[in-house]
Formats: sequence, C-alpha cells, structure tokens
Amino acid sequence: MTAEDDIHTLAGLLSDYERRQLAETLRQTVAGQRVWEDDIGVFYHQYVKTRSSEGAEGYAPIIPALPAAEDGLFFPIPMVKHYPGADRVQLPPPGDLTAELSGTVRKRRSRRDFTGAPISTAQLSTLLQHSCGTTGMLAGYGYDRLPLRSFPSAGGLQSPEVYLSIQAVTGLTPALYHYHPIDHALESLRPGSHGETLSAFTLGQQMDQAAVVFLITGYYDRLRWKYGERAYRYLCMDTGFLGQNLCLGATALDLGACPIAGFLDDAVDQLLGIDGRGEMSMLLVGVGAVQ
Repeated sequence: MTAEDDIHTLAGLLSDYERRQLAETLRQTVAGQRVWEDDIGVFYHQYVKTRSSEGAEGYAPIIPALPAAEDGLFFPIPMVKHYPGADRVQLPPPGDLTAELSGTVRKRRSRRDFTGAPISTAQLSTLLQHSCGTTGMLAGYGYDRLPLRSFPSAGGLQSPEVYLSIQAVTGLTPALYHYHPIDHALESLRPGSHGETLSAFTLGQQMDQAAVVFLITGYYDRLRWKYGERAYRYLCMDTGFLGQNLCLGATALDLGACPIAGFLDDAVDQLLGIDGRGEMSMLLVGVGAVQ
C-alpha cells in the first residue's frame, strides 16, 4: 500500500469537518507552511478540541470520563488551598456593593495611576467576598459541602487561588498573604512590602503604589484529573472570570484596578512558593486609590 493509499484510508475514518481541516492542512503544507512549524497556541487549540465520533446514531461527543472511584466516592485535589502553619487574619464581615451595575460597567477602566493612599480593611473584605468569596455550599465530587464561589468555573472546580501583596491597607501588616475563601481569612506567608519587587517583575508597571496587588494562580491539577490537557483552556477562563469580578468590584468601591498579564512568570512563582506546573501564576491585578 502506498502513502497515497494510506492517506485515503485514514481520511475515510474522519468526520466531514475533520476531513476539511486535513485538506486545509495539506494545502498549507504544499504551500510551504508546515503544520509542525505552526504557532504553538494554534497547535494546542487544535490538539485539545472536544471532537465527535460519527456512528450509526449520529455524532456522539467524546467527553473525558470521571476517574475510577472507590466505594462510590472520589476525592480529588482539595478545593481550597490551606497553609496550616501560617498566622491568620480574620477579615471583617463584607459589605454590600450598592453601586448600580450598568453604571459600574460603563465606568470601568484599567487604572494604574495609584496614589499610594491606603484602603480600608472593610473595602478589602468586601472586594474579596464579591470577587472570589464563598457564596454557598452544595454536595458534589464526594464532598458533602462543596463551596460555591462568586465566579463561574469549569466543572465547579474553582481552579484559581488568590494571593495578595498587602502594601497599604489600614489595620493590616504589609506582607504576602493567601486568601482562604471558606473562612474569609488571610494566611500570612511572607512579611514585608513587596511592591517594588512586583514592579520589577511586571517590567516597571509601578505596583509599589497600589494598596494591594492580587496574584491569581491557576491550580492546574484541580482541573486536569477531569479535563486532561484541555484543562489549561479552562484555567485561563476561570482566571478571566475572577479577574473581571475584581475589576468591577473595585470600580463599585471607587477604587482603581489594573489587570497585568505581562510579568516574569518564574519570578512570581518563586515569590509565591509554587512549582509553576501543578499551580502556576496567571494574572496580577493592582488595586488602590486613584487620582
């Protein structure tokens, strides 16, 4: 059998859509654009697509199965990261966001002209609760009380973790903290103000003037057991949902917020003490009083 025969045989196993994609790839190859030299982002997108198998009953989606369970229960990666040895700061009860939604959406802009003035602990508590806090409980994945959050997430698995570089918040010691959403508390990880360090890590974007810098990571392992390599797409979406909540919440509180995706990934990972694989830095958001 020749290579041409192989191509015809294999093409017959594909759906019409997949054959069209293959034909386009072959046309590009003939024109000199090798698929293996393509942009890695495009390659990844094609690689992790959820596809269908064409059979007698039409198209059946190919969806990853749940992992094997023992005794009818499956216990995945913990839904909330916890630092048991860390000093804790219990946040005050959050307030309500009373700003009108339409006006808040129209008003939202990326602001980085921070004054360096402190914000209140009450403002921070309210912002955390409405952007990424716990809003309820539900049974699922073998848990009796699975936390529900204020942002949507793939499979309800809540892949983002939220860290804060507190620099000017009334009543809080400057330090690097981790947010525990169920307890609505901060876990102290590293003392000191890290604003200048984060300015360097963001290539001079003046994070030292923000009252607080949110460092949002993606807990890849929390999604990968269910979605495989496609999980990275969902990781990015989850981060975006949370980031938008932060921006709208800050705007409703008359604070400025600026999301930053341009940063030195490995340096931020090291600052947070994460491995950059099972958990990785995804987004920074500076928040503070603005001019």
